Amino acid sequence: MKLSAFFVENFKCIGDEIHIKIDNIIILIGQNNVGKSTILDAYEKFSALGKEKILDISHFHNEDASKPVIMTGIFTDISADDEASIGKKWKHNDPIYGECVKFRWIWKVPGEQAKKEAFDPTKGQGEFITGGLGGFDSIVNSRIPKPLRIKPDDSVLKTQELIIEILKSNVKEFLSSGPDSKADVIAQIEALTTTLVDSSKAEFDRLLGRMTDNVEAIFPGISMELIPQSKDPIDEKIIASASYLKVRNPTGRSTMLDLQGTGLKRSLLWSALSVLSQEGKSKKGDVARDGNILLIDEPEAFLHPPTIRGAREALYAFAANNPDWQVMATTHSPVFIDLSKDHTTIIRVDNDSQNKYISTSDIGFDKDEKINLKTVRACNPMVNEFFFYNQIVLVEGPTEKIVLNHLQETLGIEMHVIDCLGKGNIPMFAKILNQFDIPYIVIHDSDSPKIRRKGKCVNSGMWTVNSLIREEVAKSQKGRIFTQVPHFEGEFFGETLTSGKVSNVIEALQDTASEEYERLVSVYRRILNDAEDVLFTGTHETFMAKFNAYTADRTALIDPELWEVPVS
Repeated sequence: MKLSAFFVENFKCIGDEIHIKIDNIIILIGQNNVGKSTILDAYEKFSALGKEKILDISHFHNEDASKPVIMTGIFTDISADDEASIGKKWKHNDPIYGECVKFRWIWKVPGEQAKKEAFDPTKGQGEFITGGLGGFDSIVNSRIPKPLRIKPDDSVLKTQELIIEILKSNVKEFLSSGPDSKADVIAQIEALTTTLVDSSKAEFDRLLGRMTDNVEAIFPGISMELIPQSKDPIDEKIIASASYLKVRNPTGRSTMLDLQGTGLKRSLLWSALSVLSQEGKSKKGDVARDGNILLIDEPEAFLHPPTIRGAREALYAFAANNPDWQVMATTHSPVFIDLSKDHTTIIRVDNDSQNKYISTSDIGFDKDEKINLKTVRACNPMVNEFFFYNQIVLVEGPTEKIVLNHLQETLGIEMHVIDCLGKGNIPMFAKILNQFDIPYIVIHDSDSPKIRRKGKCVNSGMWTVNSLIREEVAKSQKGRIFTQVPHFEGEFFGETLTSGKVSNVIEALQDTASEEYERLVSVYRRILNDAEDVLFTGTHETFMAKFNAYTADRTALIDPELWEVPVS
């Protein structure tokens, strides 16, 4: 049984219930003060035990104790052993999560312990009842991933503790999986204490050496050393926060970690994640199970831009290669969004509590689409900014992007223009926007049905893409298509250009008194405002109506044979 989602209601700035899908990687995005960090706070309370299950009045939404704080867990992958422990009647089919068991913590009075309620599908239409689930308490405690919180304003001692805590899980596994298991060592504790201490120290030194290799690319000449503060092999303090880290600089001088700059401290943390992502014992892509979850606020904080990209790779690889770890992060950086990775969920948190999300497991990108996503991101690192905007425009190349960016400045229109690096990538981006339920406009060229290749007239692949774009956009109620026939230059300037397209459009935008400029601004403004007189081409009929109008006078076509529509 595993935790697949948790819901939060009436907690701090969160009012109406919001749903958080639990994946290997969960990235929370959104504007300031919409509740991203509050979701991490809620998860810490949801997973806490004992006295930590008490909330004061400040935890209640708007400090209104008349509305209880509710946190619900959805558990799937229920085994026969799970059923034997909790009973079969609690399992039911949910329209979103399939076979599952649900329970929740509910706080009705500030200062009191949370009460457990379980969902009983046999009660009427199904309802939550107090208690229930038999021996579920012990099972749920082992199935909720243990949180480890990382905040950008953590003190150096906290950062040091987090680094050692992350390393600790790997060293403990190393100690217990060798020929001299931890159990054997405990049985011979007096004789083997020194052996175990030296073994763990050697393993720490090896991992710290790998961390040093990573950080040296940014901070040349530094090295790391762990100073253990316990020699009791049973006592986890040997690998706990009582130990501390020292940094040796290029001159050989060794200083405490708290004397280092914020950038180095943060880089060391990401280096620890990177090292452990490579130390992971699972096969890449394994779905994470119960274990641990990193809760990270603004992982981009204090990092140099190249380091941010390295941190992103470390974060995703860490979750993919370590089955006992998951990651939930809040971010304002589009660099941390990577839809080419499996088991990744991006959740946009808004004030209206209607969270929008996309899961790579649900959307099902094929191999080519994943490669294309990586290529587009490599060429345009800011491409994922569209997740942060409410109005998106997809274009196939730089020409339209230049025009739209110009209009954005002159007309004061807030939007994000995505250069899809080719018409063939537009359906892929439309698929993403459909999943995320974001309004968008597609502007693309029709191109000719046929092209000349080595003197022969053959069918054009770009003509086929026209229908692929329409099919994908039709799946959304918020997508619009404007087709430029035959292309941007022909639509607005009545000419065909084979080179110098960008320089020509820049020149046209500089001449604000020209007829071409007036037409360009007028048409694009009406497209962006969804004007009634714009011929959007979201259906085959509207597309062909515009295409036929262009090709009606065959004598005006430079090569009429290229405009013959292939018989389907």
